[in-house]
Amino acid sequence: MKITVFNGSPRKFTGNTHRIVKAFLKGCEKAGAKIENIFLASKKINHCMGCFHCWTKTPGKCIQRDEMDQLIPKFMSSDIVVLATPLYTDSVSSILKKFFERLLPIVKPHFERVNGETKHIPRYEKYPDFVFISNCGYPEYSQFQVLEHFSERLARELNAKLLLKIFRTQGELLSADHILLKPIIYKFLKSVEKAGYQLVKNGHVEKKIIESWEKPLIPIDMFLKKANEHWDEKLKKIQ
Repeated sequence: MKITVFNGSPRKFTGNTHRIVKAFLKGCEKAGAKIENIFLASKKINHCMGCFHCWTKTPGKCIQRDEMDQLIPKFMSSDIVVLATPLYTDSVSSILKKFFERLLPIVKPHFERVNGETKHIPRYEKYPDFVFISNCGYPEYSQFQVLEHFSERLARELNAKLLLKIFRTQGELLSADHILLKPIIYKFLKSVEKAGYQLVKNGHVEKKIIESWEKPLIPIDMFLKKANEHWDEKLKKIQ
């Protein structure tokens, strides 16, 4: 099984998104998967120009020459694609969104109706399945409502099964160096690692693991207090 991560975090390997991805991939590797972890912030990807040349002039191929020439084949040759992003303005980062828009060549311009809704006809017989990974600074799981809906719509449009969503609230705690937080963070990351292993081995993840991710790492009131104190300290340094 081939698993490819497309990470849309501008922080790349220092970000909290990567901390989750790293744990997930560790489990996937233990189960025998071949993995590749791509940081889109390090790639030259131009914006989609909306010219439709990939449909009408060179079907299946974008007119622009940049690193999408290498990324689309990696995307299409994967069994599972992990789409990773911090939560920015209730959705994906602009880096990942730009990548999505440049995937237009992998579908045809023609329409079809599926389950009562219109979508583009697939260009290929096989598409990768999706895993979505995200984290946010807010403490409530409801903050992922837009991203949750978007991930489902994207999977539908790109002919993929959405196998798993790993959404982590209070994401900034993952990089905190506090003795009381370390066992909490360790437990969460081990559950993510276990999820990666189970998904590769069994094709699904235990419900109790998925449900555990919906709970805050620490009580919300405590989190708000500590977060505000943190920003107060930061702001004092510029006064």
